Amino acid sequence: MLALIDLEAFEGKHLGYLEIAESIIEAIKSGRLSVNSTLPTSRSLAESLGVSRDTVVRCYDHLKSLGWIESHGRKGMFVSSTAKVPVKERLEKSLNKNRLSDYARGLLDESGEDIGTQVDSYEPIRFGVVPKTYRPTARWKKALQNFAAPSMIGERGYVANVLGRPELRTQFSSYICSNRGALCSPEDVVIFNGSFSALSLIFRIFLDPGDSIAIEDPGFGGPASTAAYLGLNVVPIPIDSDGLSVERLANCQERIKLVYVTPNHHEPSGITMTLTRRKQLLAWAQKNDALIIEDEHDGMFHYGKMMPPSLKSMDTQDNVIYLTSFWQILYPLTSLCLTVVPSSLCEVLNIAKIRTANLAENQPQLALSELLETGYLQRHISKLQHDFGPRRRALIYELKRAFGARAQVPLHTGGLKVMVQFCDYSDEAILNAANRANLALASTAPFYQNAKRNEGECVIYFPDLEESSTRKKIDVFKQHLNG
Repeated sequence: MLALIDLEAFEGKHLGYLEIAESIIEAIKSGRLSVNSTLPTSRSLAESLGVSRDTVVRCYDHLKSLGWIESHGRKGMFVSSTAKVPVKERLEKSLNKNRLSDYARGLLDESGEDIGTQVDSYEPIRFGVVPKTYRPTARWKKALQNFAAPSMIGERGYVANVLGRPELRTQFSSYICSNRGALCSPEDVVIFNGSFSALSLIFRIFLDPGDSIAIEDPGFGGPASTAAYLGLNVVPIPIDSDGLSVERLANCQERIKLVYVTPNHHEPSGITMTLTRRKQLLAWAQKNDALIIEDEHDGMFHYGKMMPPSLKSMDTQDNVIYLTSFWQILYPLTSLCLTVVPSSLCEVLNIAKIRTANLAENQPQLALSELLETGYLQRHISKLQHDFGPRRRALIYELKRAFGARAQVPLHTGGLKVMVQFCDYSDEAILNAANRANLALASTAPFYQNAKRNEGECVIYFPDLEESSTRKKIDVFKQHLNG
């Protein structure tokens, strides 16, 4: 097995769990490790590589979560029978590209990088989901079972409503009214299977190929990728301490027809858009006959002052589409996306959802409706904020204690991550030190398009950091960083 690890590639570098996993994946891709072949025990591999057994255990756990290997109990670890081969490599051998549309060929050729590999590399920090121990799996399972009985399926299971189950639309309209101040009726709520599904359909309804859409820069890359694949012109707009720059938006040469924003918790900075900036954005939309998509990204996790009212609650001209999901809490149990749209748009959305078969499944909708109706989800969110707030404060305190002025932490108060600007350290050194310290840290580089990024800017995921162990973890991280 030692021959399967390309040690020369890591000469002079720390051999952590990600590096070992990368070499095993490469061995599977190249055929040196075949499907169903046995992997060495964690102890024997650790001894061969000169690393701790915990490092190999973490490597194996990582590979299992990505589907590359699987455990057969006492028989040990094996290369998965469904081990993933890169999409591009597989298709190049078997697919006649002449049968594909320009769109499909673009998916394969755009960057030369396999999209499956990009998805596989996502850690929980990239997703921003809560730790597994905080996922309400048992309660969700019970809610699903309540609607799985034959009598319930016959009574409620096949109610045809393309825009979403009436039970969930009713409960969510009440929830958003009480929690975000947006007055809406159940008829204004439209349910999708996921956020990207919602964005894709909304983009197609309001924008033609070549039309311009504005997004935050830096910002979450998913909407920009979705827009680009639909042939839209993506216009990055910089942000400042008050949120998206409406002045820069107003000075765009392009005719912006839609702007996508995350006003309650910007990714990755954590900035909350100020009330003044929200008013400016709404005024710009009205003046320019443009739509705003307000994505409540991480907005439910807020630890400081009361948030300004949502854009949707301030909108009097039907220029805002509100979008949210509870995936940070419920993924992978469900990724349902809930939107609030102007009433006048429901008819065209209804037709579009029918034509594209964009229908959300019944049982997850009924289960989520029950969690909202009973108040369970609201109480669960309050518990998460109660537990995560002290962990966030402990992380910020220990970073300042350990690094002083060399770790600048903006005091933004939302989300599941803290952004940190490390001074006098390279990205590579920071990431290597975090890997060795088992600290959930990632570079902010993937969030940037045209905006200037400073070397050493990172985000740290804190929900799984116990307060009692945070000091030790940061000290170990600092030791590796300075070593």
